Amino acid sequence: MRDIGKNIRSLRQKRNISQDQLAQMLHVTRQTISNYETGRSRPDVEMLAELAQALDADIKELLYGPTGMEHSARLLRHLAMGAVLTGLAAIFYFVGGHWAQRLLQERYLICPVYMVVFFVKPLFFILLGWTLSQACLVLLRSEPLHSRWAVRSRRLLLAGSAVWLAAMSPWFFYLARGLWESLQYLWGHGPLSQQSSFPSDAFLLYVARHPKVLSLGSALCGAALGILGFPACRSHTPPSSDAQSHILV
Repeated sequence: MRDIGKNIRSLRQKRNISQDQLAQMLHVTRQTISNYETGRSRPDVEMLAELAQALDADIKELLYGPTGMEHSARLLRHLAMGAVLTGLAAIFYFVGGHWAQRLLQERYLICPVYMVVFFVKPLFFILLGWTLSQACLVLLRSEPLHSRWAVRSRRLLLAGSAVWLAAMSPWFFYLARGLWESLQYLWGHGPLSQQSSFPSDAFLLYVARHPKVLSLGSALCGAALGILGFPACRSHTPPSSDAQSHILV
């Protein structure tokens, strides 16, 4: 904890933030940041929390330096979680795809196939791309990007995904209704409406004719999110009373 100044400088340089930029983010002078980094003065508890938020770091990193073991454990947890989710998505994709193809050939039900192609398949490749990115980070003993441009890129990618999902929501509702009607028809609980029609949307027609485009795009999106640090793990837990007394000394 004696090296708070070195930890601040190391994290600032790691995020590619200058002293002037950090000072502007904290509404202090550049000299104040310089004093923190050289050890001439120490931040109080409130300023320590603001520094952690500005540097996208944990307070423990400012007090005690990088926590390599904790970081590696977090990456391993992400990798394990991604592997489980990818495995479940793979089961739905391959088993569900085989079942949907049988329904198409034997009962001429098209909505289950569309559901697999436009929903289950992209979900599987997004999870696959994200899991592979976590595996690469573990093998390379690296960490996700934390610079300001990386955070902005991650937010932009998430916003773009949200816009895409909103634009596709009517199609998803159409597929969900068609899948439910197909199941009711198979169970003998209701008639089957016409499902052979396909919306004349240019994007949907293009994806239907070039299924690899959606798969590749989904995998790249998942990998990019993993490299850009999604989900962002940041804990701004206030330090203990002992740590506060050391800081204020």
